[in-house]
Amino acid sequence: MLTILLLTLSLNAAGDSSTPSTVCAACIKKNLDYLAGPELHGRGSGTEDEHHAAQYIADQLKSYGLKPAAENGQYIQTGTLSTRTVTGMPVVTVKGAKPLTLTQGKEIAIFQVPQPDVSAPLQKLDLNDASVSPASVKSGAAVLLKLKSGNGGRGLESVFTAYMASKAAIVIMPVAAESQAMFQRAMQNGPRPEKKIADDATSRPDGLLVNADSAAQLWAMAEGTAIKLHADVTPWQTSHTWNVLAKIDGTKNKQQIILLSAHLDHLGVKNGKMYPGADDDGSGTVAVMELARALGKEKAPQRTVMFALWGSEEAGLVGARYFLKHSTFDLRDVVANLEFEMIGRADPKVKLGDLWLTGWERTNLGPELAAHGAQLVGDPHPDNNFFTRSDNYALAKDGIIAQTVSSYGLHKDYHQPTDTVENIDWQHLDSAIGSMIAPVSWLANSDFTPQWTPGQKP
Repeated sequence: MLTILLLTLSLNAAGDSSTPSTVCAACIKKNLDYLAGPELHGRGSGTEDEHHAAQYIADQLKSYGLKPAAENGQYIQTGTLSTRTVTGMPVVTVKGAKPLTLTQGKEIAIFQVPQPDVSAPLQKLDLNDASVSPASVKSGAAVLLKLKSGNGGRGLESVFTAYMASKAAIVIMPVAAESQAMFQRAMQNGPRPEKKIADDATSRPDGLLVNADSAAQLWAMAEGTAIKLHADVTPWQTSHTWNVLAKIDGTKNKQQIILLSAHLDHLGVKNGKMYPGADDDGSGTVAVMELARALGKEKAPQRTVMFALWGSEEAGLVGARYFLKHSTFDLRDVVANLEFEMIGRADPKVKLGDLWLTGWERTNLGPELAAHGAQLVGDPHPDNNFFTRSDNYALAKDGIIAQTVSSYGLHKDYHQPTDTVENIDWQHLDSAIGSMIAPVSWLANSDFTPQWTPGQKP
């Protein structure tokens, strides 16, 4: 797929124009073949493979003529993290009327252990009650959720994500029949390493899935019953993640920033198998790289365009969260952030060629981009809560209008070793990237400032 797609950019309302911009399909393929290829072993979060991916991206952006935007005139921002891993099998004990012991790999599957020793009072929330939400969680509670009937699979994942952002100390989610495969994988893999920004004292809940029988036993216990979780962990060790930051300086409104981003990491190697992450998020990474190359060839925009490739997204939006604490420009100057996540295949839920935008109803950004040529529609998978599941969410919680562009159709290769370049739809990927050049160029040259819909700011 080495054809060159031609797109004409309409720059601003004043009538300025530029020469036609080209999408270099050969560049896109070369970049993705390397990033999702065997040499980088799946770009695991916080690994040297992630570092090598960042160095490659930085070199490409420099060759495209972009300026560095990290500290000290560099293209790469190195984030210092503290990392520890769980050893052995974590255990949950309940000392109620009928004592209960739940063990990782048997009755429960724990994804991450921010707090290796925690005791919290049981709080039961029935999601069949329409009034129940993450805001119902009591601070420091061990929250046990009762799922809605038929709420499994991806729906389960979105519910879990929402409650993990609450004030709970522990979140306990029962496994629905549709989620047994995910539960089995999580039991086998065990808790992932805990990574936190070295100077971040924020407390996050422990989250676990529990089988149906144990969930029923827990539900029968009284509110306030003490739930204790214990895990043996290694001492904290210093580790790193790497963000790539580059820019095209604006002219008339240089202080205003349009931020284009994606995450450069993936899952790396697990149990001897490589997870290439071609779609997640190699496709978004090469999209940002190609937008940088194409826009860098055009007349300088009125607003500054920043390009950010975040590290360690898969470890909990770590790279983006690090940047928010160590930003290299005033975050109040960011007009909008577009995150590109999984655009390597078409989504059958939308019209062929369309992309979708998470949080469509939350701001007026999507409709305005669509009015200026973007083939963007609202997210057709609202139950999956994708707005909260990529780096944009870390920025949105800080008040920045930040939304994700995607065409992920819930394909079976998500977080699997089969997410390879062989399964990329190159025609769709090239077209998707090309379709965003003119709308992004308009945004960079306009006076339009998107706003939150009342009540929709996270």
